[in-house]
Amino acid sequence: MRANKSDAEAIRDIGLAAGVELLLDDASGSAMIYRAIAEHWVVEVEPSHDYEDDFGIQFSKYPIVITIRDVGGNKRREESVARSIFDNLASVDGYAELLVFDLQKPLAATGRD
Repeated sequence: MRANKSDAEAIRDIGLAAGVELLLDDASGSAMIYRAIAEHWVVEVEPSHDYEDDFGIQFSKYPIVITIRDVGGNKRREESVARSIFDNLASVDGYAELLVFDLQKPLAATGRD
C-alpha cells in the first residue's frame, strides 16, 4: 500500500478496514510491526519494507506491507479476509493498493502508479 497520509493515520485506517485494533509489537525486534489477532486470522502491518521489485511487481512503489495469515492455514479464508480489507481501504481516499498472493502473484490494484 502507498499512502499520502502519516503512518499513524494509515495504521488507524488499516485497523478500521480490518475491524481490529492494531498494536505495536514490541517483540518484533528491529522491524516496526503492528499486529492484531482476530477470529481465525492475524493481520500484520509494516510501515516500510526491503522487498525488491520482482516478478514484474513494483514493490518499491508500495512501502506499506499488510500481511494476512489464517491461523489454520486456510488459504481461501485468508484471501477472503485480504480482499475484504483491500476493498474497504479502496473506499478511503489517500491510498493506492496492490493485492499480491505470496509476494509473487498480483491479484488486484487500486490507485495510480
